[in-house]
Amino acid sequence: MQQFSRCGTALLLKTDTLNTTSTYFRLSHKIQDEAFDLQQAPEYQLYLSLAQQSVRMAVIDAARNKFILLEDYELLTVLTPAQMAGQLRLLAAESPLLQLQSWQEIRVCISNQHFTLLPETLYDPAHQSDYLRLHSNLNPEQEVVLSYRHPGLEAINIFSVDAAVYQALQGIFQEQPLHLVHLTSTLIRSILHQAERHAPRSMYAFVESNYLTLLVAGPNGLEFCNIFRYHNPEDFIYYIVFVMQEQKLNPEQETITVWGDIMHDSQLFHILMRYVRHVKLGRRPTDVSYSYKFHDLFEHRYFDLYSLHLCE
Repeated sequence: MQQFSRCGTALLLKTDTLNTTSTYFRLSHKIQDEAFDLQQAPEYQLYLSLAQQSVRMAVIDAARNKFILLEDYELLTVLTPAQMAGQLRLLAAESPLLQLQSWQEIRVCISNQHFTLLPETLYDPAHQSDYLRLHSNLNPEQEVVLSYRHPGLEAINIFSVDAAVYQALQGIFQEQPLHLVHLTSTLIRSILHQAERHAPRSMYAFVESNYLTLLVAGPNGLEFCNIFRYHNPEDFIYYIVFVMQEQKLNPEQETITVWGDIMHDSQLFHILMRYVRHVKLGRRPTDVSYSYKFHDLFEHRYFDLYSLHLCE
């Protein structure tokens, strides 16, 4: 028999079996503009960002090109894709945003290490699983392989989504098509869009809990992109310094721009400042506006979620 208990803004589902896929989530942050109205959903776009320890949602008023809502859910005990799928279903049962089937568009950002960038001239859709298998331990029975074309970059981002998570999303939004992209595509689109045409080669970092995405871009476009798993601050800074050295970027001279889940008083930020002389916290995308209620947020947070706006 299942028992439900509440703790603050979190929902805890307990079962009598050890094999449960249900987990525990907590609403850690919410912003909502007074103009938000669920009845206007056909004029809104819903954006979701799925990571190992978070589910984040934002709503943009398409007519006004303005973000008007953000919800950030922390996942406390998700260890497997099956648990993530269970988490999404639990959240859908609680969230009016996930119960609606009338959004103008739904875009979903998937964060994992299963991706590869391929020149468009070499891409054959019939072999996209083969391309991805060269770069990750792809399990065709447990993963769904998707792709996203980068206009202007002449490249295809091939990535996978765990089948359980994919099926959960399809089950939640049964009446609407989903536009899924990989985390790296949101970052690439936004960084290249913001960078000045003749800007020097620079490194960019997006920080998640235990994952670090590093990119290098210059006048000729994207030059490097990869995701690293770190377990402590020493791992974190090792990957940054290693990639800078491999890419001929001097930590004593170059500037690294950082977005994501990193704060000024964190161990990660302190060790980054110790080894890289110039550290800059990134700004959010500028081709879209934000409700005044977003002004209290650090601009370097939720960059992936905002950048979905550029992934048409």
